[in-house]
Amino acid sequence: MLRGSALSPRARRHFGDGRDRSIWQWQLVIAFTTVATAVGVAALEPTRFVDWQFSVSTVTIIAVTLVALSAPWHRLPSASVLVLPAIDAAMIGLMVAGHTPAAMFLWVFPVAWVATYFRTFTLVTMLALIAAIQLVLLLWDGVTVTATMGMVISMLSLCFVGVIMRVGSARNRSSRRLLSAQSDRLAHALQRVQEQKARNLRVLDALDIGVARVGPGGVVEVASAAFHTLYALDASARLHPSRAVEYRTRRGEPVPAGETMIARAGRGELFHDQLVWLFGLDGQWRALRASTQVLEPDDPGDGVLLRVEDVTESLDPRAGEAALRRSIAHELRNPLTAILGHVDLLLEREDVVDEATRRQLGVIDHAGTRMQQLIDQTLSVPEARNDDRDAPFDLADVATASVEGFTPAAEASGVAIEARLFEDLPLHGDAFRLRQVVDNVLGNAIKYAQRGGRVVVHGQREGDGEVRLLVSDNGIGISQEDLPRIFDREFRTELARQRGIPGTGLGLSISRDIVAAQGGRFEVASELGQGTRVSILLPYPEPARERTSR
Repeated sequence: MLRGSALSPRARRHFGDGRDRSIWQWQLVIAFTTVATAVGVAALEPTRFVDWQFSVSTVTIIAVTLVALSAPWHRLPSASVLVLPAIDAAMIGLMVAGHTPAAMFLWVFPVAWVATYFRTFTLVTMLALIAAIQLVLLLWDGVTVTATMGMVISMLSLCFVGVIMRVGSARNRSSRRLLSAQSDRLAHALQRVQEQKARNLRVLDALDIGVARVGPGGVVEVASAAFHTLYALDASARLHPSRAVEYRTRRGEPVPAGETMIARAGRGELFHDQLVWLFGLDGQWRALRASTQVLEPDDPGDGVLLRVEDVTESLDPRAGEAALRRSIAHELRNPLTAILGHVDLLLEREDVVDEATRRQLGVIDHAGTRMQQLIDQTLSVPEARNDDRDAPFDLADVATASVEGFTPAAEASGVAIEARLFEDLPLHGDAFRLRQVVDNVLGNAIKYAQRGGRVVVHGQREGDGEVRLLVSDNGIGISQEDLPRIFDREFRTELARQRGIPGTGLGLSISRDIVAAQGGRFEVASELGQGTRVSILLPYPEPARERTSR
């Protein structure tokens, strides 16, 4: 009965993986039930403990339980587990012999244990052991009709319990095998789908044009590397709007949030060769030609394919010239840097280079430095054109356009936006770069306000010749330890990292540089768990300042 073959395949797998816990559970159930029975009997008849059979059986089961809890079952043969239910069955028989016939119901537990984890032969052997114990007790006490009927009924009940447990265990094993096979098939199918998706993305990334599948609501489900670059989307960005802003014409009016290429594709609109201007995070204008097509004509809800192509050079020859200048400057700087670097290393070696060689190296170093200056003066491309840097605009209009652009994303996130822009905020400067700043600050406020939060955008003129745009939220806030570092590149607060809020930590650093270039500054106040107030302060032009003072 104790051979390894007595274990079913499920038992060998089960006992091989955490069998200690299973053994403890079954043995503790038997011990708890036995002790509870003993306590109940003793409470009704305290003299019962005088009976050595009753006392020895109870104490033995408790001792066996303690051994079961401390034994290293993972080091013992699997069949050795059968010792426990066998001893339990024998001790229950001894308790029955101690004038406690009701204890025979406890045989259900070792029978159920064996039926669940062992083969049918082992179950039959356990039932035969119990039958032999009952037969011995019957012969010891004397054969009577009542005792014989009690034994027969008891054995029939135990056989019924064993069969039910055995059948249920077999069904559970079959269900587990079926679920395991289905799980393996699903995992294999998912792996094939992911591999196919990865191959498709590699093909898309190899294209010069931007390609994206846009789902309902303007969700960018899949996009090529070129599309991510053009629209300044990071890996976690899926909802509109993007960080690059669309305009109807170069330096013209921004495209409303509901009319952008991504939003129109999200509604399933079909268009061909639509021209739109995009102002990127790098401060460069790009002309895009966009088209859409339905992926599945029979199922428009499957998404729309959006294709965008950079046609800036064909519309603006100066853009192609700028790209060529950057490329030439890059190619010339690399070898020149290497030359100057090695010259500096040689000039530092006084023990190797004599005076005449040192003078020759000095000539090379001077000529190389001069060439580097010429490259910088001749081939470098300005960051922005003068017509972009110093043009009149209304900051209230910029903020309103930003609020309109972020409203769909805020509604999807469960965040309410309120715009309090009741007066003109006239400025001179680069409105397109400041739109990026407002987008970044407003996007952060929505992101950190989280579901159920509120964001307020308020604009006003200050008495000291400045315009203030205040964006406040009631989100998670920033700790006083992190607050001085929020403008550091790639810095993210500890709370944002803990909550898994996506981000790169670059937005505020870039925004600070843009605002500083236009003579402005940031003011930030925050309290952990209460929210954040971010103010953008910019000087407004002299005529407006004089009118304000009057």
